Amino acid sequence: MVRGAQCGNRNASLLAVFVAVVGLTWPAARASDGDAVAIVNGRPISKREMVDKLMEAHGLSIMQQLIVLELAKAETRRLKLTVTDADVQREFDRALARIAPPVDAKGQALTDAEKQQALETLLRERGLTMTEFRIGMERNAHLRKVVERDFRVTEATLREEFARRYGERAEARHIQVGDVNGLHEALNRLEAGEDFAAVARAVSQNTDTAPEGGRLPPFAFNDEGLAPALREAAFTMAPGEVSKPIRVGPWWHILKLERRVPPADVRFEDVRADVERQLRDQAIPQQMNRLITELFRKAEIRVLDSDLRAKYEKLLKENTLTDPAATP
Repeated sequence: MVRGAQCGNRNASLLAVFVAVVGLTWPAARASDGDAVAIVNGRPISKREMVDKLMEAHGLSIMQQLIVLELAKAETRRLKLTVTDADVQREFDRALARIAPPVDAKGQALTDAEKQQALETLLRERGLTMTEFRIGMERNAHLRKVVERDFRVTEATLREEFARRYGERAEARHIQVGDVNGLHEALNRLEAGEDFAAVARAVSQNTDTAPEGGRLPPFAFNDEGLAPALREAAFTMAPGEVSKPIRVGPWWHILKLERRVPPADVRFEDVRADVERQLRDQAIPQQMNRLITELFRKAEIRVLDSDLRAKYEKLLKENTLTDPAATP
């Protein structure tokens, strides 16, 4: 974050020096300049030229964002729901809270300027413009309005979520491989007495867990974030036990149970409001994604610009269109 600020200050300083050296001024446009946006040594850069370059660089991405925004707006119009500027600002604030933590590594509270800088840095890394981001926030405000209209949390769902968050959990490591040779190598090294975490780092093909020695986040028996076969195996094992190979789709897993975490000493009624809030925070964005994807698939979309149409049809054919529901 500091490096980005230094870069911005350096750019500003360079511009100031440039202005001072060349005596740069900004004269008003003349009628003879036509549609030029700038004149460089007598040569005009036309607005059409600039628009063409912008269309080539960002046209497809912006068009996709505008398409899904229009689909979301059409749905709120159909349901006679009102989306205000305050609703859009709340989406912006939610996104900013996810992107920029409230405090830095030293525990100091981030200023609004630092949070904004963190957002701009992330957008640059992802090749997105602030315009695209704001379109996404407006789209999300419409989607949230539609989803929240009929969203309900049942008592059974609340208690199930409570059990997942506060009930007994397992801590385990795994080795994940997609071929028989890798499986045999892992089994042979474990049978030779090699440390499970070391084998996971060397052999496992799961790029998220391998660097951590195969460590999985703690999970409950009903945690849908992990395959049922792995959950069921973990809750039948004793701490320190290593499982036989478990097949999950195209992958083989070897599981080691580290320990069982007993249920938290918490009453359901004491944390009910927090559980419901966390459940809503998790479930509503998922439903928003499903909604816009459904609207996108049902929509009749005609792209009139020939260049954009060719790019759009190519991506549709390759099934590599940017997820219309994706946001930073």
